[in-house]
Amino acid sequence: MALPKILALDLATKTGWAVGSPDGEPRYGTKVLPSTGEDIGRFAAAYNEWLLDMITLENPALIVFEAPILAGQTTLTTARKLGGLAWHTEFVCNLRQVRCAEHHLQSVKKFFAGSGRADKAAMMAAARGHGWNPKDDNAADALGLWACTVHEKAPQHGKRFALGTLGGRAA
Repeated sequence: MALPKILALDLATKTGWAVGSPDGEPRYGTKVLPSTGEDIGRFAAAYNEWLLDMITLENPALIVFEAPILAGQTTLTTARKLGGLAWHTEFVCNLRQVRCAEHHLQSVKKFFAGSGRADKAAMMAAARGHGWNPKDDNAADALGLWACTVHEKAPQHGKRFALGTLGGRAA
C-alpha cells in the first residue's frame, strides 16, 4: 500500500507542481495561471479552482510550498500575488484539514542540485539526474521541493535522493 501523498508547489504565475507517495515516483508539471495584470481577484480565483481540484484529485496528506521570494524590483501587484498564493495555500489547507508546510528555495537547491545558488539549468539537470524530464524550471523546482520533503519527512524513502557533486544520483 502506498504512503500518503505529498504535493509540492513552486508558487508563481507559472506554478510548478509535483505529487506522489514518498515510496513511489511523482507526477509533475506546471500550471500556468492567467495573465491578469492588476486584477488579483481573477488571478486568485484561477489558483483557488486549480488548488481545490488538485486536493480533490490527489488527496495529499501534506502540501509543501516554496517560500515567496520578493526581488528588489518586484512590483506591488506581483508581491501581492506571490504572498497571496502562499497565504491562500495555507488557508485552503486549513479548511481542507491538509497539513501544510513552507520551505526555503535555497535549502531545496542545496539539497537537490548541490548548491543553494543553483540556477534554472542546474535544477533541470538535477531533475534529469533522477530520471525525470520536467518541461520547465518550475516543474524542476517542484520536483526538488518534493524530493527534499520526502528526504525530511520520510527519510527511509528519501535516501534515494542522496546527491553527487553534479546534482545526480549518488553512485
